[in-house]
Amino acid sequence: MQLIIVGAGGIGQALVGIALKEKHDIIVIEKDPHRCDEVTRKYDVIAINADATLKGTLAEAGIEDADGLVSTVDDDSINLMVVSLARNMGVENLVSVVNQPESQPIFYEKNVSVVGDPDKIMAEYLYKALRRPTMEDFMHIGENAEIFKVSLCKESLLCGKTLKKSHLPDKVLVVAIERKGKLIIPTGSTKLVADDLLTVLAVTGKIDRAIKLISGTGLQRCAHNIDSKPNATAASDSADMKVINDDSDAANRS
Repeated sequence: MQLIIVGAGGIGQALVGIALKEKHDIIVIEKDPHRCDEVTRKYDVIAINADATLKGTLAEAGIEDADGLVSTVDDDSINLMVVSLARNMGVENLVSVVNQPESQPIFYEKNVSVVGDPDKIMAEYLYKALRRPTMEDFMHIGENAEIFKVSLCKESLLCGKTLKKSHLPDKVLVVAIERKGKLIIPTGSTKLVADDLLTVLAVTGKIDRAIKLISGTGLQRCAHNIDSKPNATAASDSADMKVINDDSDAANRS
């Protein structure tokens, strides 16, 4: 894919790194010359030091061939001008950071995918890491549930048990297990093994209890270190995993 990233601040540069790992062709537009130089020193990308709200700048970036554009500037008015101009120039896949919640409706009206206040998102990740240190990833499902990853420590009473006999709380569901490079889609007869990385769907009021049962150590970390990472990275890391539909005892012994 050919992608245009507007803004070379912290978010923009992190996005460049992720996109390059996925082998996408990246053009960066950054008005600040120092940030423009920084991103080209850090990554093997073309960076245009110009104003992305100008039609000529987007044309120079190859907007006619772009598969998508992401605007990451910390000013919602600039992001709106950029995506509006890109839409008028024929780009279908548009994503923008929106820093103020009250600005989101106008982006939705233009059919732009929105990522909310980055500071709030980061603060929530930090809070989750502090309060639930064994949790690796999390994502809200509606207002009353979350999906998250947590490692099964050897101290857990669940080790060696099947999901059917694990006695997890009601409204807590293990939807996937990562084990030694394999991704297992579990059934009730799937046996849990120490160091399994469980993807769990749970209602908000049952999350702490589920994590305590799985980690075996309350809110303490497992013996091995857990490196929290954003969902996009986690998805990328697991992209080459072999997927097993665990509907037989043979799969449980793998």
